[in-house]
Amino acid sequence: MNQDNQDKRKGGRPKKSSVTRKDKTIAVCFSEPELYAIRHRAAKANLPLSVYCHDAILNGEIKEPLKKEELDMLRSLSNMGNNLNQFVKTAKFLSAKRLENMAIPLLESIQNIINKLSNDWKNSKRKKL
Repeated sequence: MNQDNQDKRKGGRPKKSSVTRKDKTIAVCFSEPELYAIRHRAAKANLPLSVYCHDAILNGEIKEPLKKEELDMLRSLSNMGNNLNQFVKTAKFLSAKRLENMAIPLLESIQNIINKLSNDWKNSKRKKL
């Protein structure tokens, strides 16, 4: 009789607990190009699409956008870089001393902005969302 009970037992994989079972779904809409890009990335990672999306959502890092002051500094740094580029183009026609007198204040201000941004980003308290 004991052998009959063993024969009646079902085989297969044991049921997962409610904690490890993934039975909840959410709907996410993508445009055609976005879906193509996600499928391409999943294929590059050699993962199924659902596993790739699951890992990207749970392990991905999203940081706060740059602050207005940081964007202004980057914009002014870009403008200074353009000015420096113009100095280099006109260097052929200027004496070295005159070029030095024009370029040193610009280089110092660029260095100050780079140092300020570097310190802000090193000590960044921007939250990871």
